Amino acid sequence: MREWLRHLARIFMPVYQLESDTMKILYAGYSPIKKSYYGRFLLNNNYHQTFLGRYWFSDIPGLIDRLNIDMAVAEMSHVTFDSFRNCEGYILPVWATMRINIDRPESEIFNKSKTDFRDIIRRIRKYDLTYEISADKKIFDFFNERFYLPYMKNRHGDEAFIEDLDSMWKSYKHPLIMVVKEKGEIAGMAFLRVTDKILHLKRTGLIDGSQEYLSHGVIGAVYYFGILEGLKLGCKYVDLGGSRPFLRDGLTRHKLGIGGEFEQKLDSSKEYLWFGVNKKSLAAADYLKRNPFMHLSKDFTLVRCNYGEPVTNHENL
Repeated sequence: MREWLRHLARIFMPVYQLESDTMKILYAGYSPIKKSYYGRFLLNNNYHQTFLGRYWFSDIPGLIDRLNIDMAVAEMSHVTFDSFRNCEGYILPVWATMRINIDRPESEIFNKSKTDFRDIIRRIRKYDLTYEISADKKIFDFFNERFYLPYMKNRHGDEAFIEDLDSMWKSYKHPLIMVVKEKGEIAGMAFLRVTDKILHLKRTGLIDGSQEYLSHGVIGAVYYFGILEGLKLGCKYVDLGGSRPFLRDGLTRHKLGIGGEFEQKLDSSKEYLWFGVNKKSLAAADYLKRNPFMHLSKDFTLVRCNYGEPVTNHENL
């Protein structure tokens, strides 16, 4: 019932105008986290917002021309999905899964000329980073309290979405914890799960959200050690978790740099956003030509959009 109420609420949504010196965008929906993210990403940090009122979802695309907006982002639901999909614009996944194919030689996986592993391995050696794997629930509890929660709060502040990891741990058949140490002292941890020849890096964290350990490359080491552990277990893939659809997003760019690839096939059960662009806006065109993104095709395949190029040039990444 609660889920259906959430979907129904997105029929009649609050709409905000976010404006910087160079662009104006609309955000329609209830999530302060998503609104803040797209405000920062599309406009940088220097913008102000105005609440425009509540609008029916079907009226939101028309606001682009009516208010001379450069770009618009609207939350979607199962109820409004088909309508938005038939509108001019793009359907973006809120999060798109990325993974690394490790069913190949290590020399290919860690190719220093084609990936960013050269820098990751350099930091692992410089700061004497090592790892071990545990299935101890007490270590998981330590991870949840001292690693996951501080890391999320430091990264997202008041907008952090805190998940119930304890329930996730209990629901998994063989949950694991990776402990990353710097010179023998615990620096970072990751919550792991192995299913169907895939090692999933579910959640990561640094002790007390330490920025020092972040600069030492501990998160990069988690990905590197995750691949090593996946190889030991005979996995074919390492699931890097969700990434934003814009390729210049910091986390997405980092995962691409270590060989991550987007999972191409999606379905309607995922969470999506409608992304509208004012074709008359030179500012929007300039921005999007410099910021390619992934969007949903008509057959629910994730494809890349290089804005301004013919549709036939859109390609899988």
